[in-house]
Amino acid sequence: MKPTRKIRTNLVIRAAFAFIFIFLFVSVINLQVEMNDLRKERDARVEQVQHIQDEIDELELRIATPVDDEFIERIARQHGYRKPNELIFVNDIAN
Repeated sequence: MKPTRKIRTNLVIRAAFAFIFIFLFVSVINLQVEMNDLRKERDARVEQVQHIQDEIDELELRIATPVDDEFIERIARQHGYRKPNELIFVNDIAN
């Protein structure tokens, strides 16, 4: 009776080690997938931060530009305004 009991104990121990090994293997694979997802998210966030930083730099440059008559005239012309009695010629012929 002892040999059967020893075989059962040995089989249970092997099954437990196999279960633990499979569990750890699946956990490692799951962590790798999660880490790859987090890296992709990090890269997207870094790109987003860079884009926002570029916008901030552009706005700071616009703030630093002095507000004089030349600046006001340039902005007004960009929005389609003109001086009184001024004729604007538009060349819409493609080269």
